[in-house]
Amino acid sequence: MIELTKEQQQALDQAEQPAVVLDPRTGQEYLLIPRQIYELARGTLKSYGRGWDDPADDDLIRKDQ
Repeated sequence: MIELTKEQQQALDQAEQPAVVLDPRTGQEYLLIPRQIYELARGTLKSYGRGWDDPADDDLIRKDQ
């Protein structure tokens, strides 16, 4: 788990939700969402018979070369 600095907490409080963070090494953007929303979305997807952690989906995950 990564703990936010005070500066990051302030930025998160002021950001539109969900907050977007940028990995400067890769240029990849990430959305920060509360765990409760993540769990709700994950549970919704599982009702379709497939979870996000399904090994059959491994080819859908981008792998940096």
